[in-house]
Amino acid sequence: MSHAHEASSSRVPGVLVGIDGSAGSERAFKVGLMIARQREWPLRLIGTFIRPVVTDDYYVRQLDQYRSEAASSVQDLLDSYSARAVEAGVEVTTRTAEGDAGATLVDESSDARIAVVGKRGRNRFAGRFLGSVSAKLTAHAHCPTLVVPERWESGSETELLAQHQDRPDAEAAHEEPVTLMEESGAREHSRRSFANVTDALNFDSEIVVGVDVGDRAADVVHLAAEAAELVDSPLTLVSAAPLNAQGHWYPNTVEHNLELPNLRRRYTDHLEALTQEVAAKSAGVPVRWQFFDGSPAGVLSEASRTAALLVIGTRGHGGFAGLLLGSVSQAVLNRAVSPVLVIPTHKPHRLRRH
Repeated sequence: MSHAHEASSSRVPGVLVGIDGSAGSERAFKVGLMIARQREWPLRLIGTFIRPVVTDDYYVRQLDQYRSEAASSVQDLLDSYSARAVEAGVEVTTRTAEGDAGATLVDESSDARIAVVGKRGRNRFAGRFLGSVSAKLTAHAHCPTLVVPERWESGSETELLAQHQDRPDAEAAHEEPVTLMEESGAREHSRRSFANVTDALNFDSEIVVGVDVGDRAADVVHLAAEAAELVDSPLTLVSAAPLNAQGHWYPNTVEHNLELPNLRRRYTDHLEALTQEVAAKSAGVPVRWQFFDGSPAGVLSEASRTAALLVIGTRGHGGFAGLLLGSVSQAVLNRAVSPVLVIPTHKPHRLRRH
């Protein structure tokens, strides 16, 4: 039998946050509370516990007591966070549920505007994977999901603590090869300089959105523009493709080098068209584009070292072509240093207040 505790019947779409008492959920709560206050949206806090598998008769008899105590403990935790939200002037509801946390959050996301989840650990290396809850939510959520990583604190103002991103299939000493090939124009805003970040990959204070030539890329880009408008930040559209036919390791043929301008043009023309669309629809958002020779995951992971926010599409319909958890999107989420907004592109979403 399912066990659930609903602190309020109100289900107005708002900000969804999973709470488990971890450092990751604390970060998610703080970001979710900030979004709820800024947008004047309600906050929805979810806590879960797992029913243990028992076979011994003694433990079967104790199961009801365990479930009651577990539900009470989770609700006490939710109540403490709920009190903080109320103190901040945010409407809040809570739910304690028995079952898988990831599946519960996916189900709750159908009634949310945005879900916020923390990411475990300092994911410099591709092997440092997302937790099971965050992975399930980003893969299956019905609304945009914001993944908030652990902050990399540094006492230096001129050098980032986050190191260069590594290729997912190589040792740490082999950095992802990335080269800027073309861009729409110079940035108009000022940026901080970092000794261990190249100028081409310095997206300080910017929102970066990954773009490919797919027909649903515009959905992701315009949602990224809405986010940029909400936080008053410039927007940069980024595309990437490995132009070297030999995978960066052997000389290109003459025929391939002659074809490079045409390969690039598919991306740059698309970037320029989307940039003009954003400029017309979101006149207050400074927008530009860049095209890189490199893997999409490598370029976006590098961008995350300085970007204020990274925006990617999912399910292969927007953002980078074929973007599925377990491929490009999973690599980006595993390696990203900045918050990442993942957009399910099977239906439209908006971050605006009304």
